[in-house]
Amino acid sequence: MNIAVGAAQGLEYLHCGASPPVIYRDLKSSNILLGEGFIPKLSDFGFAKFGPSGDKSYVSTRVMGTHGYCAPEYLASGKLTTKSDIFSFGVVLLELITGRKAFDESRGREERFLVDWVRPFRDEMNITSLADPLLRDPLFVM
Repeated sequence: MNIAVGAAQGLEYLHCGASPPVIYRDLKSSNILLGEGFIPKLSDFGFAKFGPSGDKSYVSTRVMGTHGYCAPEYLASGKLTTKSDIFSFGVVLLELITGRKAFDESRGREERFLVDWVRPFRDEMNITSLADPLLRDPLFVM
């Protein structure tokens, strides 16, 4: 939980605290590094863009990012907003909860993208079955 909260705080700073705001554009598990005391740090700002300024709500850009983490509206339009980062953060949370990768080519077609695999669970309201079985193991709980 501390890692997820720390990553969220990093995104909040980029979106709301930085001037001009920064859209990270490549939030994924492997770009959240752990420093001393397991303090999370966002890394690899190679795809980052300065956010929209004035009355603009998005930045037009060539679509870039990592398979499985990009927001569908960004992929479809090339319009980059802070919501694109929020979608990616949601995928990271799903990885933490499910124990699965955002994109796993070794899985069947319907299960390759974590977001596609999760969607039916939302519709069925069977959220607890998403959890990684290791999270239910009483020996695993600290």
